[in-house]
Amino acid sequence: MSGSGHPFPKWTPPEIISAYSEKNINNLFDWQADVLTWSEVNDDNIVYTAPTSAGKSVVAELIALRVALSGKRVLFLLPYISVAKEKLRFLQRAWRRVDIQMAAFVGAQSAPSREWTAAVCTTEKANSLLNHAILDGIMNEIGLIVIDELHMVFDSSRGVVLESLCAKINLWNSRNSTERIRVIGMSATLENLEQVGDWLSAKVFETHFRPVQLHERICCDGHISELGSGNIIRDVPKRFRVPEDPECVLGLAAEGIFLKKLVLVFSSSKADVEKIALDLAKILDGIYRSNHVIAARVNRSALHAVQANIQRTAGTMDAVLSLTSEERECIEQGFRDGIIMVLVATSTLSSGVNLPAGRVVIKAQIRGPAAINATTYRQMSGRAGRLGQLRVARQDERSVAVHVVVHQRSLVVELADELEWC
Repeated sequence: MSGSGHPFPKWTPPEIISAYSEKNINNLFDWQADVLTWSEVNDDNIVYTAPTSAGKSVVAELIALRVALSGKRVLFLLPYISVAKEKLRFLQRAWRRVDIQMAAFVGAQSAPSREWTAAVCTTEKANSLLNHAILDGIMNEIGLIVIDELHMVFDSSRGVVLESLCAKINLWNSRNSTERIRVIGMSATLENLEQVGDWLSAKVFETHFRPVQLHERICCDGHISELGSGNIIRDVPKRFRVPEDPECVLGLAAEGIFLKKLVLVFSSSKADVEKIALDLAKILDGIYRSNHVIAARVNRSALHAVQANIQRTAGTMDAVLSLTSEERECIEQGFRDGIIMVLVATSTLSSGVNLPAGRVVIKAQIRGPAAINATTYRQMSGRAGRLGQLRVARQDERSVAVHVVVHQRSLVVELADELEWC
């Protein structure tokens, strides 16, 4: 399944179509149209997987909208406060146009337990909300629950809450055939898809279609090779290589900026992230002073505004500082707007926020407790190129790159074996 060009479902209000158009989403891909068409004539649960930027959220939002317009309550579950707030902002802006008010059960935000039609929740808040719904006798008013990042059910620390929530829904549905709560579960990294589908009594959809082409590379000793074949494609240009950066993490980031891309750099430890950010700031400052291409990209006045009361660098922001939620949102928006050109972060940022990047650089740890695995790799690489968010001018620019940096040549094969099936 691939391609695009399908119109929104006929029942979609023009106000909602306009809201998606403002996000540069004007039509649907084949797989999206297939799921929505099936959903219109079936009310079973749905579980689907699709790569980042394939439009998973649009499908769930449209199905949820139809349920909300019918008078039933709908819930959106997200695992992290930051992405929940981002979802809330869009749905508030869009659904308000059709007189559906969004409530929030996120962090310190909580609406009265009965006074909501549609709501965005973190998993823990949603679990509590369902408990109250059972006690208040309003479970039959809930028509749909959307579970984003469904793979979190396998998470060793937080999965138990999501599993408990799903078990409650399963039990309710088994006892209330005429007042079932429908579940839409989605993920880009869900293993055991069929097993999860059986558990939730769901119709399963899977697509590998990705509208933004992803180039996956391994970098070792300055040589860049394809992740799958191992064929060396090129070397990191000498002008971006410095003695204090033998692994070329800084060089790959600087090259990305030179190519007018927003760059995300991931490392496993906070200490390493801080060091990379500081070293990168020094290098970029030198390049900024001597290179008019990068200098032209730096909006100093906007950068000062974004970085008010936050550590200031040459277009780089360390995302592991002890930030308030307001400061973090300011940084994230600055990155989306292209004011901040590079973010350096631990891998937790990859699943905790929705940031589009034209290049992702991953400093890989192959062994030990923080070793990279298929799931974390998918989350980090998934930050590269998100449709409707990258400002792409031409079709030939619809490609992004992920560079996994390995410090020893002997580890390249080991890493490739671990990530090959991704």
